[in-house]
Formats: sequence, C-alpha cells, structure tokens
Amino acid sequence: MRGFGFLFALVGALLAAGAGRLVFLERTKGDELRALSEQQHTATLVVPAQRGDILDAKGRLLAGSVRKPSVFMDVTRIDDPVMAAYSVAPVLGLDPAALERAIREKANSGFVWVKRGLSDEELRQFGQVRHARKLDGFGVQYEPERVYPNRSTASHVLGFVGAPDDPKRTQPQGRAGVEQLYDAWLVGNDGRRVSTVDVRRRRLQAHQETFEAPLDGGTVILTIDAYIQQRTEEHLRRAVEEHKASWGTAVVMDVHGGEVLAMANYPDFDPSEPFPSGMTPAQAEQWQERHMRNRAISDSYEPGSIYKPFIAAPAYDEALVRLEDRFVINGPARQFGSRTIHDTHPYGTLYFWEVISKSSNIGMGILGARLGNGRLHRYVRSFGFGDPTGIGLPGEHEGLAQDFSIAITPIQLLTAFSVFANDGVLMRPRIVRGVIDSTGRPVEDNSRPTAIRRVLGVDAARTFRREALARVVLPGGTGTHAALSDYQVFGKTGTAQIAKPGGGGYLPNAYCGSFVCAAPLGEPRASVIVSIYHPTGGKYYGGTVAAPAAGAILADALQYMQVPPEPLLTAPTAGPASD
Repeated sequence: MRGFGFLFALVGALLAAGAGRLVFLERTKGDELRALSEQQHTATLVVPAQRGDILDAKGRLLAGSVRKPSVFMDVTRIDDPVMAAYSVAPVLGLDPAALERAIREKANSGFVWVKRGLSDEELRQFGQVRHARKLDGFGVQYEPERVYPNRSTASHVLGFVGAPDDPKRTQPQGRAGVEQLYDAWLVGNDGRRVSTVDVRRRRLQAHQETFEAPLDGGTVILTIDAYIQQRTEEHLRRAVEEHKASWGTAVVMDVHGGEVLAMANYPDFDPSEPFPSGMTPAQAEQWQERHMRNRAISDSYEPGSIYKPFIAAPAYDEALVRLEDRFVINGPARQFGSRTIHDTHPYGTLYFWEVISKSSNIGMGILGARLGNGRLHRYVRSFGFGDPTGIGLPGEHEGLAQDFSIAITPIQLLTAFSVFANDGVLMRPRIVRGVIDSTGRPVEDNSRPTAIRRVLGVDAARTFRREALARVVLPGGTGTHAALSDYQVFGKTGTAQIAKPGGGGYLPNAYCGSFVCAAPLGEPRASVIVSIYHPTGGKYYGGTVAAPAAGAILADALQYMQVPPEPLLTAPTAGPASD
C-alpha cells in the first residue's frame, strides 16, 4: 500500500508542478503563445485593393488599373521540392534549379511570390500542371497593375508609380505628378481572407472563413482634355525637333476659369516604364533630368521680352503713360547708367504701343527709368511672379522676382498673361477638378474658379490687349507667325539668353525662345505659352521657333471648343520688329 501511496504522491506532485508551470506560462507568455497558436492554425491572404483611376475632364481614362494573375507558393505545403520546382518553373519561364533553392531556403514560409504578372498562356499552362500533379502548395492571386492607355500622353502631369517606401505596404506608391499628389486617395485599403488550417497549412472546410473586402481607391478627375493635350504634345514635339532644341514646354489654359487644358513637355516618357531597362544609376539620373522633369512648373528662367507687358500695362493703367506717347529711341544702342541696352533694329521714334508690338528694349528701358524700381517691383509682384501659382503639382518652383533679377516658370507666365484676357483679374490655375471615393462620394471639389486679385482695371486690360498685344501678331509685329485665319490672336514674343549654371554671365549663343498668346480678341477663351529651350538649328527668336507652334495649338483648341470665328484686325506695317 505504501508503494501506491508513493505513486499517488509522485503523480500529485507532477500534476501540481505541471499546473504551476501552466500558471507561470499563462502569466508570462500567455498572450505570446496564444498568438503563435493562432498564427499556426490560420492563414491570412491579402486581397489587394485596386488603385483608383485618373480621368480627363470628359471622363476619358488617363491612368487605370487591371488585375493581372501572379503565382505564389506556400512552402510548408510542398513535400517534394524537386518535383514541384521542375514542374512549375518550365511553364513560367523560370530556372528550375533556382526555384528549388528558393523552396528549400524558405522551408518555413507560408507565402512566397513565384512570378508576378503572368501572360494568358503562362496562366493556362500553370493551371494544367498544378491540377495534373496536385501541386496544392501553389496558387494564383490577381494583383492590380497600373496601366496608362495613352502611353506618354500627359506623362509629366500624371507621374508614375514605383516600389513603396514602407515594406509593409503591398501596393505601388505614387512617385511624381498626380500619382504622387493624390496617392493617399488613389491607393485604397487592402482586404483580408482569414482561413483555419491544419498543421500542413491545408484549409479546413468545416471552419468558417473571415473575409474583409478591399476598399478600392478613389478617382481623380483632371481639368486636362486628352484631345487638346495630344495635339499640344504633337505641335511641341515638331517644334523641338525642327529647331534641334534641348527641350520644349507648352501649356494651354481656359482664361476665365484658370483650368489647365494641356501641359506638355518634350522629351517625354512612358509612365508604364518610366526608366527603360538596363540603365546604370548614372544613366537613370540623366534620363530623369532630360525626360521626366515637368519643366512647365519646375524650371524658371529669364523671360526676355515676353516680360514687357507686365510692366507696360500697369503703367498704362495708372496713367503714367499713354498709348499715343512717343519714345525717342535713336537705336540700336542706348546707355542707361552703366548698362548698355540694344535693339535689333535702329528705331528712331516709336509710339508706346509700338514699344510692345516691335519689342523695343530701349523703349522699355526708357519706361523703366520713368517708373523707378519701386513701381517696377510692385507691378511684377502684382502678377504673381515670385510666388507659387497654387496649382499644387509636386516640384513647382516659385521663380525669382527681385529688383534686378527675374526668373519665371511657364505656368507663372501663362497665369499672369491671362490677366489681359480675363479683364484684369488674376485667377488661380487648376489642374485637378475633383476627387470622388470608391462609393461615388465627392471628397474634393475644385470645380469653382478662384480669383486671386484684380491686377488691372477692366478698361485698361481690354485696351492694352487690343491696342498693344494684338498688334504683336499683325504685320510689323514680332509674332506674325502665330496669326490665325479665323481668330485675332494677341500675344508677346520673347528671346532670352540662357544664364550659366550657378550665375556669372550667359552661355554663348544659347537662347530660350518663347511666345505667349490668347484668342479670340473680343471674348478670349484660351491662352497658350510655348518655350523652346536652346534651339540649335540656326533660328532662335521666340517669334520664329515658338510662335508657329503656339498658334497651331491655339487654333486646334479653339476649333475643338467650338469657339465662333471673329473678324480680324488690320493695321499698317511700320518698319521691322525686334524680338
């Protein structure tokens, strides 16, 4: 009996020790062990959300997503790595030996990608092999893939997507343009499917799955019109190639609402493959600088004569000068203190409006001396120069507006020039009209125009565009290559030397030719700017390299917008014009 008593005592001690151990584990590692047990008996499959669309102003798709099949494997369910690897790899175009190594090296992994973005034929062959050889350790998951159906169209506006910064994030991340600016709205929220599995990671049919549906990303609607964008890009490309320029940029705007109808740069790129394969890091950096900069908003440069209306018009508005005032030029050179200013032609005397239409540098020098630096600086800032326009795209440069230095971006120039077309009011440019979430609920509405301030009086704006800016495009002006047969164009040419990087003078024989314009004269609807940077084909004046493209873009836009034709002005020629 004493033997049984000892046995009972021993068993009791062991049970007590076990119970104590259980109490100890519960208090010290209970949560950790329960989580490990749940992890071992559950399988979680991420159901990717679909990235939202980017549409043009008329609802046409500019960027979207399609679901592409990808193959994954649960290595814990693969019994024979050799058979599995040499069955799957050939139909997927993979190296069987490399796949076998991956299976062995990741023996405890529950989810490993095998190949992403399968073709239809690869998917068909994989399905046949998987079914015939009962390869339950492999599966197919459909992932969203970003597509740009118009390829390079509006590439600098749209941007592109790339690998996410956060390793826990399953979806690509916006890397430039609208893709970056609205990434938080476009990305959506992934869903989850949680299943109960046995020790072999096989789903137990008797247990209910938990499913959380993905929430797809929202839709961003732009002010860009795909047709106007494509025509703008085509005219810009021709101008850059014809004049063998380093690059060119062009913007089209609705003058009343500030809506950007097109924003183009050339060279451009394909957002679906922003960096061509095989590039070294140095080559990729050079490619990005040349092809991927949105120069319409990021590059500021000296504007040249295109800048003259923004000084002359406020002076006229304040009655500091009259249209019929005559300026004694006596060119082609004139000394202003320590600085010598040159004109292309030896003008004798010019009316004030001719100083603009013929782009006389000496005439503007006389006007500037009359106004003084204080007024000049105030006029410049009233048009928004030196401040971001508020368009919102990543990488916008605010330019430079100091007493003796001026550097302006194309979007700043076009925004300011639209003051003449909009009866003196400066409007904030817009390129995103709004955002709606996946349920159709508006979450951002930019459809209403925003007036920043009045810069010119109504009469001054109308008179200046008719009596000065319109004459730029009439015979004797510098912008005749932008003249249209159905609309009276008004605008301004500009040819500026290109400054050396870091300052210290200008590059020899290097210019940027620009032209900014709008039409119709009576009731303006659209404005355009074209800048051609460092043309090397023998021509470089803005009226020659930029005006023809700007006129063609304007004609296409107005005809597409069904703007009625208007009577054209006539004006006598009055000698040659500068630029």
